[in-house]
Order: sequence, then structure tokens, then C-alpha cells
Amino acid sequence: MKNTLRLPVVLMSVFGWALAQGSDVPQAGAAPEGGDITWQLTGPSGGGWIQSLAFDPREKDVLYAGCDVGGFFISTNAGRTFEIHNRGLHDYFLEAIAVHPQDSRLIILGTESGIHRTTDRGLTWEWIRNGFPAAERHRFTAPIGAVCFDPLRSNVVWAGVGRPRADKGGTGALYRSDDTGASWRRADGGQLPADAIVSSIAMPPGDSRVILAATSTGIFRSDDSGVTWKLACDGLPHHYAEELAFAISAPQTVYATLRCTAQGKQPWNGGVFRSDDAGLTWRAVNGSGLPKQVSKDGKDVRHFSSNPKELAVDPRDANVVYIGHRDWVTAGVYKTTDGGAHWQKVVRKNGVEANMEYGWLSMWGPAVQCLALSPTAPDRVAFGTSGMIYLTDDQGGAWQQRYSAPAPEGCIAGNGLAVTCAWRVQFDTARTNRVYLCYMDIGLLISDDLGATCRRSVEGMRMGGNCFGVIADPQATGTLWAATGWWNHNAGDLCRSDDDGRTWRVVGQPAAGLPDGQVLAMALDPRSAVGQRRLVVISNGNGVFETRDGGASWKNINGDLGGAAQKPCGLLLDPADGAHLIIAVGRELRETRDGGRTWQRLHEDGALPTIQQLAVDPHDFRTLYIAGREHFDHTARRLYLGGLYRSTDGGHTWQRLLADRYIAGVTVSPASRGVLYATTKDDPFHDDPLGVGVLKSADGGRTWRRENSGLTLLNPKGLAVSPHDPATLLLGTSGNSVFLGRDAAVRDAK
Repeated sequence: MKNTLRLPVVLMSVFGWALAQGSDVPQAGAAPEGGDITWQLTGPSGGGWIQSLAFDPREKDVLYAGCDVGGFFISTNAGRTFEIHNRGLHDYFLEAIAVHPQDSRLIILGTESGIHRTTDRGLTWEWIRNGFPAAERHRFTAPIGAVCFDPLRSNVVWAGVGRPRADKGGTGALYRSDDTGASWRRADGGQLPADAIVSSIAMPPGDSRVILAATSTGIFRSDDSGVTWKLACDGLPHHYAEELAFAISAPQTVYATLRCTAQGKQPWNGGVFRSDDAGLTWRAVNGSGLPKQVSKDGKDVRHFSSNPKELAVDPRDANVVYIGHRDWVTAGVYKTTDGGAHWQKVVRKNGVEANMEYGWLSMWGPAVQCLALSPTAPDRVAFGTSGMIYLTDDQGGAWQQRYSAPAPEGCIAGNGLAVTCAWRVQFDTARTNRVYLCYMDIGLLISDDLGATCRRSVEGMRMGGNCFGVIADPQATGTLWAATGWWNHNAGDLCRSDDDGRTWRVVGQPAAGLPDGQVLAMALDPRSAVGQRRLVVISNGNGVFETRDGGASWKNINGDLGGAAQKPCGLLLDPADGAHLIIAVGRELRETRDGGRTWQRLHEDGALPTIQQLAVDPHDFRTLYIAGREHFDHTARRLYLGGLYRSTDGGHTWQRLLADRYIAGVTVSPASRGVLYATTKDDPFHDDPLGVGVLKSADGGRTWRRENSGLTLLNPKGLAVSPHDPATLLLGTSGNSVFLGRDAAVRDAK
């Protein structure tokens, strides 16, 4: 279901020409399916947030996983390999997974966009809106924080509204389905607080009357199958509840976790609580061995206070319980065998007692985001972190990583759990199979076999967790520049390697003349001498800078640019004239022809949308392209239309080639000026936040076809064409890592 955006009347103004031609511009969403490109997953696995896990209730080796941006994954061999099954999903953030207790083909997902349902074990999904509020363009109307099948009447399913990870989105709403999730109705009777975030729903085995719901405003209980609800917090120190788990072997026994809410105060007030009367009364079971650390003043309580959240109870023994700590200071899995009187940490990363096969993500701790116990093989437990999955087959005695495949020493290979976001993908101009993969959270990875195996390249970087781009010197093999920094605030470095990425040193920093800030665009002057390389960069919030000595010193060339460049997204250096630069910032293109002393806006005010990428025809520097995202100016009451735009006069006038609210990237094939590729995405902050995938035009933008064969997600980001073989493509995505593509039409035309 897609809702039409209702906008106020926009008067014809400077940008009115764009509105007038709208009906004649091809629509990205209406493009037919093509058959030129086949995509295949490549690159690393792991490194992205694992939000949910569930074991199959009947097959012990089947494990389901959900990511925060990557969708749904299934393993049939206990996590050694995974397959992505996202077909039909309208949202890739999976908060909860519930599998039908008798029929594993039927699975229900709780996502930020609501309920998704499959009847073929995830091969296809249906977005269920029947009974929920109408989907909207600018917010989540029914984000689902919890899903639970009735233990006796498996046609009955419960779901709760909220976004537990974000601590928002609660409406005090519980929904019920009587047809295994095909349709829903509101079923809380307005008896929960209007801002309650529902994070867990549980029912005792063998009883359909009793239902417990853990919320940010307390635990609520119904004794009449959901007709009436009452607060059930007797014995709890406060009301911020997170998870619930009943004991199969003792149906009246249920455990709950409470968030620590004491910001810098004693006593610590979170932890694990137990009820032996199905939630009527509670008692703390925070026995010895369970950390009770409280954050210091000013620290984020979730990260610096002990916070056990995830729960799993052994179905054979109500006193055997596993909990997962998601905080940084006491991260890991803890286990009790006496109902909470004593606890032992069963995840040990370092030292002589280490019991983990940790894998390549050695820089992260095991902060537990999700936890699952196999109902058919209770010795088997799995947990997910902000980048990894681990599994034990001996109740926590030893843990094996299940997020990547075995690889030679120093190499990384994927096992299908592709959960990362690639900022940018690039081919090396000198080496045929060398590619650079620039990621959020895991930094720069380099591959010499088109992504089949990689090596992480961050040694010596000060902020190597995020890489925004790489330049490989075509005249000095082994010399690389990389832009690194934080993604959630404006801090960054420019780094240089002279040993092919094995080690790095920071060359762009305030002491050398380059202010602290994210370097989001770079260009190398091909006419400069190898020993005196000229590199031009844009530092977010600081402007345009250049070095003429390979990074040892930097000079500001803002000239009369008029203020710092906020969120730059493009930089072009004329290969025939190094003094000629074009930059893209916000909704403007600026040009200098004198090396930065003076700058001019290339186009009329208000002519362009928010620019996502600036590209140039490799055969003609006067032919420019921008990928644009729509923008509504509430003050001026103007809509700036998103899409793909082209200029053939150096950026002065523009033609809209493709209409879409969010074109993320554009690439011109070096093989043919008529072959264009566009990528689409959307902001993940509202119902149905997806793009339409990759589009290709073979006739200079007059017509377009969608090229998504083999692509598992419709939010691609950057696309690169191999300079050695224009039929070989590399695609970075916002959630499923990287894909290698083969364009059969380009191959056959050679």
C-alpha cells in the first residue's frame, strides 16, 4: 500500500518548469522489469545490527534472524550459512519473529512498518495492514514491538505497538488476530497508558486466558483472553519492563527483565524478576554473580549501567535461565541453574578462560541484542549483537561465531549474513579485480577478487570505524587516500597509505591545516606530479581544501564561497583544467575556474532538489548528472522534486530524466554515453520506506527499466562500473552489503 503525498498548492516560481514537465518524465516506480543485469551477493558478512533471532519450533538446525536494516535471514544448518529472503517486505527493520508452533511455513514478523506474514517460510511476504491505522508517508503508524502465538489456539496471534530499541512509538496498543495474522483488530480496550511501548508478550503454556504484556509503563495482565487488563507490578521496584519468558516445565513460573533507570544513583534498580503465580506477584532474582553497575552522572544509562534485557528459559527446568546484557560495561550472556540465586557469565572473550571463537570482528564486545533457545535442542542457544551471531551446543560451555565463513588468515569471507551498509564501492583503475568497499561501522575493506574475500584495512587510522571514500593513485600503485570519521556527528580524518592499505597514517588533521570534520568528497588532480600530488577535498562544515604535497599540508580554497559547506555530496575536478572545480552542497552547485579564489552558483535559485550525488559524463565534462531527493520548504511552501537530472551546458540548465522522491545515486557507463544507472532508496523513518532498486537506461534517459534480478533489497546506494570491463558492476546497499552485477547487454555489445 502506498499513500499519495498531499501537498499544498505550490505556485509556479523559479522552479515551476520542473512541475510543468512532471507528466512527461518517466516515473521510477512505473519502470518495467528488465533482464540485462544479474546480481550476486559478495563482500563480507556480519558487522551489522542483529535485532531478532528465533529457532524453528520443529527443526533444530533452522535459525531465523532479523536485522535492523537488512531484513530476514534463514539458516538451515545452525547458522553456518544464511540466505536472505526479503521478497515482499516493505520494511527491513525486524523487531520480532514469531513462528507458528505447528507449521513452520507460517511466520509473522513485527517491523517498524507493521506486520509482515509469510506462508512459505519467507520465500514471499505479505504486508498486513488490515485492522491497523492507514499507512502514512511521514511517520510509523503501527510499529510492532512484540508478537506472540497463543499456545493452545495457534490461529490466535497477539501483537504490541512500540519501538523498544528507540524508546518511542508507544501508543498503548495491543492487537489480536484470529486468522493466523491475516487480519487484526485493536484488543486492549484503551486500558493501557496511551504512551506505553510494548516490548514483549507472553502466555503460559496450556492456558489461553492469561496474557502478560511488558511495556515501558509496567507489566499488564489479562485473565480473560484480553478483554480486561490490569497492572501486574506487585514486587517490582519500577514499571519499565522489557522482556518476559514463561517456563514450559512450570507453567505458572515467568521471568521478566526491568531496565535500570537509576541514572548515576544507587541502588541499582534493574535486573531479573521471577513470578510463580503467572505474574500476579514478583520477586528479584538478582543473585550473586549478576553485575549491578550504575552509570556515572551524564552517561547513557543503557550503555554504562548493567542492563540484562534478553531472556530464555530452558524448557526442561524452570530454574535454568539465560539472560543477555546489552550494555557495554557488563556485556555478554549470564546463566543461572538455581532460579536466579547465583549467576555465571558464560561468554568469555579474552584470557585463559576464553570460550569464544570470536571471528574477524575483534574490535567489538558481545553486547547482546537478541537471544534464542532451541525448543527441540535446549542445549543450543544463540545470541546476536550489533554485528555478530554466536551459538553454543553445550549450554554455554563454548561458543562458535555464526556470522562469517572460514577464510585464510587475515581474510574475511561471507556466509550470507549480509547486514552492513556500504557508503561507497569503487574499482581500482590499475588492478582488474581490486575493489574498495567503504562501510558504515566496519570501515574500509579491500578485496582482490571482486569481494569474494576481503581484508579490513584500518591499521593506523584514528577513526577507522566508518569510511566515506577512497582514492587509489593510478600512477603510484600502493598509494591510497581514505576519508574516515564518525557517521553520527561531524568528526573525521583524511588518511594515507603507501603500502597498499596495510598501514595508514593521518595526513588530514587540524595541525596540518585541514579542520576536523567528515571529508565527504575528494578528487585527485591527474596532472599533478607523483611526488607533489594535488588532492582536493570538501570537509563537512568547513569548506574546500587542497594539498599539493600529498597531504603534509593543506590550504583553504573557499575564496568567496560564502560560509562553510554543510553536507557536501559531490566534487568534480576538470581533468583538462585543474583550476576548474564543481562542488555540490545541499541544493546548489558551485563552480570555480581560478582554483578557488572565486565561486559562482551555476544555476538559478531553487532549480534543484537536495543533491545526493553529482556525476559527470566521462567523455564530456560539460554533461553533468545529479541524483536528487525531494524537499519541501515549509517556509516558502515549495516542493523541490526529487529525481535524476541532467545538464548539457556545464550545470546552468537542467532536464529531469527520471521522477522519484529519492534517487540515491547515478552512474554513467564509460562504454556508452547512452547507458545510465540510477539507484533508489528512501529514509527509514515512515511506513513503507523502500526504493524501487536499480534502474537502467540504454537510451540516454528517455526510457528506464528496473534491474533487480538477484537483488535482495530495494534500497541500493552507490553503483560503480569497472574501468576494465564495463559489463561488470559493483553495488553497495543500505543493509545487505555489496552485490556484483553482470550487464549482459553491455557485454554483448562489446
